[in-house]
Amino acid sequence: MLLDISTQLTRIFLISFIILGTIGNLLNLLVFTRPTLLRSSCTLYFIAASIDNILAIYIAVLYRLLLDGFSIDIGSLSTIVCKLRGYFGYIFLSLSPYFFILACFDRYCSSSALAKYRSWRNKTTAKRCIIGAIILSSILYVHIAIFFEIRPVDSSVTCYPQQGIYNLFWRIFYLIIYCFSPCICMGLLFLLTLINIRRQSRQIRPNLTRINHLYRHLDRNLIQMLFSQVLTQLICILPFAIINLLEIFIDSNTILFIFFKKIFTIPLFAIYATSFYVYTMSSRFYRQEFMKLLPSCK
Repeated sequence: MLLDISTQLTRIFLISFIILGTIGNLLNLLVFTRPTLLRSSCTLYFIAASIDNILAIYIAVLYRLLLDGFSIDIGSLSTIVCKLRGYFGYIFLSLSPYFFILACFDRYCSSSALAKYRSWRNKTTAKRCIIGAIILSSILYVHIAIFFEIRPVDSSVTCYPQQGIYNLFWRIFYLIIYCFSPCICMGLLFLLTLINIRRQSRQIRPNLTRINHLYRHLDRNLIQMLFSQVLTQLICILPFAIINLLEIFIDSNTILFIFFKKIFTIPLFAIYATSFYVYTMSSRFYRQEFMKLLPSCK
C-alpha cells in the first residue's frame, strides 16, 4: 500500500516537474538574456543554471520517473548505458547547485567594501568560473563511469554502484559533494553577503548617478532572487540528504524506509523545475522584465 502511494505521487509530481520545469527554464532564458539583466555578471550564472536544469530534467528527472513511477530502468539495458546515464545524470544534477554557489560568491564580491573583491565581479570571471565548474564536476564524477555496473536485484537487473568498499565510498561522496557541501557553501556565502550589505547601509554615500542607481537596483533584485533560490535549494536538498545519511546506519530494505526515501526524493527534483516560479514570486523586477516579453504588455 505504501509503495503504491509513493509510486502514484512520483508519477504525479515528476510529470508536473518535467512539464513546468521545461516551460519555466525556457522562460528564464528569455528573461535573463534581456539587456537590462545582462548588465550583471551574476545573470550568467542564472543562465547557466537554467540550461543545466533543462538537461537535468530530461536526463535525471525523466530517468527517475521511469524507474520509480513505471519500473522501467533504462540504465539496465547495457553496461555502457548504465555508466553513461549515471555519469552524465549526476553531473547535470550537481552543476545547478554549483552555479548558485558561484552566484552567491559573485554577490559577495559585489557587496564587498574591498575593491580587490569587487573587481572579481565581471563577465569574464563568470564565464571562466562556469567552465571551471563544468570541468570540476566532470572530474569529480568520473568514478561513476568506472564503478557503476549492472547487477541482479531480486528477479531483475538494475544499474548500481559496485558492492563493497566503493558502495560505501559512493554514499559518503554523494552526501558530502552533492548534499551537504553546496548547502553549507551557499548558506555561508549568502550570510557573508548580508553582513556586507548591512555594513554598507550604515555608511554615508554621496548622491548616486542614474546609472549607478540602476546597477544598485539590479543588484538588490538579483540578491533577492538568489536568496529565494538558495532557500528553496536548502529546503529541497536537506530532507533527501538526511534520509541518505540514515541509510548508512539503518536497514534500508524495509518497506517503510523505501517509502520515505521515495517521498523525500521528490522535493530534490523540484529545484530543477521551480526556479522561474520562485523568481516570479520573489522579485517584482523579474516580473516586470517577464511582462515585457508578452506582446499584450508592450
